[in-house]
Amino acid sequence: MTKYCISDLILEIAAPEWTLHDNLKLFSCRHGDPDVCCRVEFKKRPQKPAAGVKIIADTPGTMIYEDKGHIHNLSGDDHDIPSYTVASGDWFSYTMYIDPKFNNPDDDEIVHIVKDGIFASLRGVMIGRLAQKNGVIIHSSTILWQDRGIMFPAPSGTGKSTHAHLWQQLYHTPILDGDAAACRIADGTPVVYGLPWCGTSGEFLNQSAPLGAIVFLQQAEANSIIKLGLQESILRLAARCFLLPWNEGLMHQYLDTVQEIAARTDCYLLNCLPDAAAVELVKKCL
Repeated sequence: MTKYCISDLILEIAAPEWTLHDNLKLFSCRHGDPDVCCRVEFKKRPQKPAAGVKIIADTPGTMIYEDKGHIHNLSGDDHDIPSYTVASGDWFSYTMYIDPKFNNPDDDEIVHIVKDGIFASLRGVMIGRLAQKNGVIIHSSTILWQDRGIMFPAPSGTGKSTHAHLWQQLYHTPILDGDAAACRIADGTPVVYGLPWCGTSGEFLNQSAPLGAIVFLQQAEANSIIKLGLQESILRLAARCFLLPWNEGLMHQYLDTVQEIAARTDCYLLNCLPDAAAVELVKKCL
């Protein structure tokens, strides 16, 4: 079994080495009791759930149901990787099933597909487990500035990576993660963590720092910044978190954590152009 320490959670994976994404290597660890155990099996998925189970969601692309305290996610067909997952109700154990036809480490194309599929599914595992550990994953570019993490959440294409790179160019600030970062409440303090899931940016660090500020980005024809009140901060932050909306229990935990992060952090709305002046506006607030 291989262990990884991600956002101070130990993820233990039982899987062939060739199936694990290279981004995970930076988070490898040897010691610590697991917070979540994941297993990968090359096995055919069931065609339908057993009779009498509780259906949570049923769409053309997926079926989610609960059976004996476990959450089953049955995808549309065998071509999905994984095509079937089973998670314990507390998200401590998680099993991925992949069609045996993909068990071919000698085919480079298949290896690439399998690695990406498992890697994406592992993020879902961490989303669920983090929710139970006072944490969320936030869609943002995050920099390290004066020993604090500064998050720039925004929808894809808004310019969050561009803004983070401007800080890097002007002030040589490290980029903690170019696309998503975890945030957990530790002893009453929000702490941000780099993650192996970094989108197309390719930028991530296995580091953490106290959260200094959250700056929501919005494209505009002129630069301006305002400090947000608690209610708007909560709404904007919840919109930028990766969630599992079909799980009512986890949603309550997400929202409690989002509210606590927003209450303990200065949050701003930056209407901006992609220029150095926008950076200077933020810098004056920090």
